[in-house]
Amino acid sequence: MKKEKWLRARSDEQKEMRIQEIVSATERLYSNHRYEEITFVQIAKEAGFTRSNLYKYFSSKEEIFLEFLKHDMKIWKSDLLNNFIKSDYSVDEFAEIWIDLLQKNKRLTELTSILYLHLEKEVSYDNLLDFKQTFTKDFEQVITHLAGKIKGFTIDKVPEFLSLQSTIGVGLYQMTDLSENQKKILELPEFCQWKVDFRQKFVQATKYILDGLIKD
Repeated sequence: MKKEKWLRARSDEQKEMRIQEIVSATERLYSNHRYEEITFVQIAKEAGFTRSNLYKYFSSKEEIFLEFLKHDMKIWKSDLLNNFIKSDYSVDEFAEIWIDLLQKNKRLTELTSILYLHLEKEVSYDNLLDFKQTFTKDFEQVITHLAGKIKGFTIDKVPEFLSLQSTIGVGLYQMTDLSENQKKILELPEFCQWKVDFRQKFVQATKYILDGLIKD
Protein backbone atom coordinates (compact mmCIF):
# COMPACT_ATOMS: atom_id res chain seq x y z
CA MET A 1 0.00 0.00 0.00
CA LYS A 2 2.74 2.48 0.90
CA LYS A 3 4.50 1.88 -2.41
CA GLU A 4 1.29 2.51 -4.32
CA LYS A 5 0.61 5.69 -2.35
CA TRP A 6 3.92 7.16 -3.40
CA LEU A 7 3.79 6.46 -7.10
CA ARG A 8 5.05 9.51 -8.94
CA ALA A 9 2.40 12.22 -9.24
CA ARG A 10 0.85 12.46 -12.71
CA SER A 11 -1.06 15.71 -12.27
CA ASP A 12 -0.51 19.09 -10.64
CA GLU A 13 -3.04 18.16 -7.97
CA GLN A 14 -1.22 14.93 -7.15
CA LYS A 15 2.11 16.76 -7.09
CA GLU A 16 0.73 19.32 -4.64
CA MET A 17 -0.52 16.49 -2.42
CA ARG A 18 2.97 14.94 -2.40
CA ILE A 19 4.54 18.30 -1.53
CA GLN A 20 2.12 18.79 1.35
CA GLU A 21 2.97 15.32 2.66
CA ILE A 22 6.66 16.22 2.55
CA VAL A 23 6.02 19.49 4.39
CA SER A 24 3.96 17.62 7.00
CA ALA A 25 6.78 15.11 7.48
CA THR A 26 9.25 17.97 7.90
CA GLU A 27 6.93 19.59 10.43
CA ARG A 28 6.84 16.39 12.49
CA LEU A 29 10.62 16.13 12.49
CA TYR A 30 11.05 19.80 13.34
CA SER A 31 8.82 19.44 16.39
CA ASN A 32 11.54 17.27 18.00
CA HIS A 33 14.76 18.28 16.24
CA ARG A 34 16.60 21.46 15.40
CA TYR A 35 17.08 22.43 11.76
CA GLU A 36 20.74 21.41 11.69
CA GLU A 37 19.89 17.94 13.04
CA ILE A 38 17.43 17.12 10.25
CA THR A 39 18.69 15.52 7.06
CA PHE A 40 17.26 14.99 3.60
CA VAL A 41 17.28 11.24 4.23
CA GLN A 42 15.34 11.64 7.49
CA ILE A 43 12.66 13.68 5.73
CA ALA A 44 12.36 11.03 3.03
CA LYS A 45 11.98 8.28 5.62
CA GLU A 46 9.41 10.25 7.65
CA ALA A 47 7.35 10.92 4.52
CA GLY A 48 7.52 7.28 3.39
CA PHE A 49 9.74 8.09 0.40
CA THR A 50 12.95 6.65 -0.81
CA ARG A 51 15.67 9.25 -1.20
CA SER A 52 15.46 8.99 -4.99
CA ASN A 53 11.69 9.53 -4.91
CA LEU A 54 12.08 12.62 -2.75
CA TYR A 55 14.50 14.04 -5.31
CA LYS A 56 11.60 14.08 -7.79
CA TYR A 57 10.09 16.93 -5.76
CA PHE A 58 13.00 18.64 -4.00
CA SER A 59 16.75 18.75 -4.57
CA SER A 60 17.81 19.59 -1.02
CA LYS A 61 16.75 19.99 2.59
CA GLU A 62 16.94 23.76 2.12
CA GLU A 63 14.35 23.66 -0.67
CA ILE A 64 12.00 21.70 1.58
CA PHE A 65 12.44 24.18 4.41
CA LEU A 66 11.68 27.08 2.08
CA GLU A 67 8.40 25.37 1.27
CA PHE A 68 7.87 24.80 5.00
CA LEU A 69 8.46 28.51 5.63
CA LYS A 70 5.94 29.45 2.92
CA HIS A 71 3.42 27.21 4.68
CA ASP A 72 3.97 28.95 8.04
CA MET A 73 3.91 32.37 6.41
CA LYS A 74 0.40 31.72 5.09
CA ILE A 75 -0.79 30.62 8.54
CA TRP A 76 0.62 33.79 10.11
CA LYS A 77 -0.94 35.95 7.38
CA SER A 78 -4.34 34.35 7.94
CA ASP A 79 -4.06 34.95 11.70
CA LEU A 80 -3.07 38.55 11.09
CA LEU A 81 -5.97 39.25 8.74
CA ASN A 82 -8.39 37.76 11.26
CA ASN A 83 -7.03 39.64 14.29
CA PHE A 84 -6.50 43.18 13.00
CA ILE A 85 -10.13 43.99 12.31
CA LYS A 86 -10.58 47.53 13.65
CA SER A 87 -9.42 50.71 11.93
CA ASP A 88 -8.51 52.79 14.97
CA TYR A 89 -5.95 50.92 17.09
CA SER A 90 -3.69 52.74 19.48
CA VAL A 91 0.04 52.05 19.21
CA ASP A 92 -0.12 50.10 22.48
CA GLU A 93 -3.04 47.95 21.29
CA PHE A 94 -1.36 47.28 17.95
CA ALA A 95 1.93 46.28 19.59
CA GLU A 96 0.25 43.82 21.95
CA ILE A 97 -1.68 42.11 19.16
CA TRP A 98 1.47 42.03 17.04
CA ILE A 99 3.54 40.25 19.68
CA ASP A 100 0.66 37.85 20.47
CA LEU A 101 0.58 36.78 16.83
CA LEU A 102 4.35 36.47 16.70
CA GLN A 103 4.47 34.27 19.77
CA LYS A 104 1.53 32.20 18.55
CA ASN A 105 3.50 31.61 15.32
CA LYS A 106 6.87 31.21 17.02
CA ARG A 107 8.06 28.69 14.46
CA LEU A 108 7.83 31.32 11.73
CA THR A 109 10.36 33.43 13.61
CA GLU A 110 12.59 30.40 14.10
CA LEU A 111 12.54 29.58 10.39
CA THR A 112 13.05 33.21 9.39
CA SER A 113 16.15 33.28 11.59
CA ILE A 114 17.81 30.74 9.26
CA LEU A 115 16.35 32.09 6.03
CA TYR A 116 19.25 34.30 4.93
CA LEU A 117 21.97 32.39 6.74
CA HIS A 118 21.18 28.94 5.30
CA LEU A 119 18.08 28.49 3.18
CA GLU A 120 18.39 31.18 0.53
CA LYS A 121 22.11 30.56 0.04
CA GLU A 122 21.69 26.85 -0.68
CA VAL A 123 18.85 26.72 -3.22
CA SER A 124 18.71 27.23 -6.96
CA TYR A 125 17.88 30.55 -8.60
CA ASP A 126 14.47 29.25 -9.74
CA ASN A 127 13.53 28.02 -6.27
CA LEU A 128 14.65 31.25 -4.68
CA LEU A 129 12.72 33.29 -7.23
CA ASP A 130 9.56 31.26 -6.59
CA PHE A 131 9.95 31.75 -2.84
CA LYS A 132 10.51 35.49 -3.17
CA GLN A 133 7.48 35.87 -5.44
CA THR A 134 5.22 33.98 -3.01
CA PHE A 135 6.66 35.89 -0.06
CA THR A 136 6.07 39.22 -1.82
CA LYS A 137 2.44 38.39 -2.65
CA ASP A 138 1.73 37.50 0.97
CA PHE A 139 3.37 40.70 2.20
CA GLU A 140 1.42 42.81 -0.28
CA GLN A 141 -1.79 41.51 1.29
CA VAL A 142 -0.46 42.23 4.77
CA ILE A 143 0.61 45.76 3.79
CA THR A 144 -2.79 46.57 2.32
CA HIS A 145 -4.58 45.17 5.36
CA LEU A 146 -2.49 47.00 7.97
CA ALA A 147 -2.52 50.39 6.28
CA GLY A 148 -4.61 52.83 8.28
CA LYS A 149 -5.08 50.54 11.29
CA ILE A 150 -3.41 53.28 13.34
CA LYS A 151 -3.93 56.95 12.61
CA GLY A 152 -1.04 58.09 10.40
CA PHE A 153 0.06 54.53 9.58
CA THR A 154 -0.21 55.00 5.83
CA ILE A 155 0.39 52.37 3.18
CA ASP A 156 3.82 53.80 2.32
CA LYS A 157 4.97 53.34 5.95
CA VAL A 158 3.84 49.74 6.47
CA PRO A 159 6.67 48.15 4.41
CA GLU A 160 9.29 49.97 6.49
CA PHE A 161 7.59 48.79 9.68
CA LEU A 162 7.55 45.18 8.46
CA SER A 163 11.21 45.34 7.46
CA LEU A 164 12.34 46.82 10.79
CA GLN A 165 10.24 44.57 13.02
CA SER A 166 11.38 41.48 11.09
CA THR A 167 15.02 42.42 11.60
CA ILE A 168 14.49 43.08 15.30
CA GLY A 169 12.39 39.94 15.75
CA VAL A 170 15.07 37.68 14.27
CA GLY A 171 17.80 39.38 16.30
CA LEU A 172 15.86 39.07 19.55
CA TYR A 173 14.99 35.46 18.81
CA GLN A 174 18.66 34.59 18.34
CA MET A 175 19.48 36.35 21.62
CA THR A 176 16.78 34.49 23.55
CA ASP A 177 16.87 31.01 21.97
CA LEU A 178 19.42 29.82 24.48
CA SER A 179 21.06 26.53 25.34
CA GLU A 180 20.85 25.20 28.88
CA ASN A 181 24.42 26.35 29.59
CA GLN A 182 23.64 29.85 28.35
CA LYS A 183 20.58 30.01 30.60
CA LYS A 184 22.58 28.84 33.62
CA ILE A 185 25.27 31.46 33.00
CA LEU A 186 22.70 34.25 32.82
CA GLU A 187 21.31 33.19 36.20
CA LEU A 188 24.64 34.09 37.84
CA PRO A 189 24.50 37.50 39.57
CA GLU A 190 27.38 38.98 37.54
CA PHE A 191 25.65 38.19 34.23
CA CYS A 192 21.95 38.61 35.00
CA GLN A 193 21.90 42.10 33.44
CA TRP A 194 22.38 40.46 30.03
CA LYS A 195 19.13 38.50 30.25
CA VAL A 196 16.66 39.59 27.58
CA ASP A 197 12.89 39.17 27.79
CA PHE A 198 11.75 38.61 24.20
CA ARG A 199 8.20 39.86 24.63
CA GLN A 200 9.10 42.95 26.62
CA LYS A 201 11.87 44.06 24.25
CA PHE A 202 9.88 43.30 21.13
CA VAL A 203 6.82 45.25 22.30
CA GLN A 204 9.08 48.15 23.26
CA ALA A 205 10.79 48.10 19.87
CA THR A 206 7.47 47.84 18.02
CA LYS A 207 6.15 50.92 19.82
CA TYR A 208 9.31 52.89 19.06
CA ILE A 209 9.11 51.97 15.38
CA LEU A 210 5.43 52.83 15.07
CA ASP A 211 5.80 56.12 16.94
CA GLY A 212 8.71 57.11 14.72
CA LEU A 213 6.97 56.20 11.48
CA ILE A 214 3.68 57.85 12.39
CA LYS A 215 5.33 61.09 13.52
CA ASP A 216 7.67 61.22 10.52
